[in-house]
Amino acid sequence: MNTYIEKINNALQLNMDAVDTNNVIVNAILNTKYCEAVSKGMVFVLKVNDLSKLKIEEEDIVVILSNLLNNAFEACEQCRDRIIKFKFILEEEQIVISVKNNIETEPVVKDGEFVTTKTGEAGEHGMGIRNVIGTIEKYGGRYLIDYDKENFQFSILIPNN
Repeated sequence: MNTYIEKINNALQLNMDAVDTNNVIVNAILNTKYCEAVSKGMVFVLKVNDLSKLKIEEEDIVVILSNLLNNAFEACEQCRDRIIKFKFILEEEQIVISVKNNIETEPVVKDGEFVTTKTGEAGEHGMGIRNVIGTIEKYGGRYLIDYDKENFQFSILIPNN
């Protein structure tokens, strides 16, 4: 009986939307990633606020969030401590996005660009960060990439006008 109740409880938790930012696209991505984190035993810390007045195209939100979060999840899967800290807030006409995650090895940088360390289908990998940067620049935003031996962080500021 306890096993049955536990299964139902887990199913209910996975099917409920844990995050509501008042933005359908952001909600869909974050709730999907939240469920993925739970299923992989990761800690996914979120700081969000009301994003209903977000003035960035939906496709561009997808480019930024999917690339940054997919990279963070892939990096964390290699780590003993699996922690991702995510912030997406709108304050004072600025969009603030930050993804910080544990890493097992420092990223490879060649000629000022990040180089993929993924083996299979290498030609299809390594475009994510460039696509994110292009999207940020499209809106006149700024970004900062910082890392050390244990953490990787990608921070973004985009004017919301």
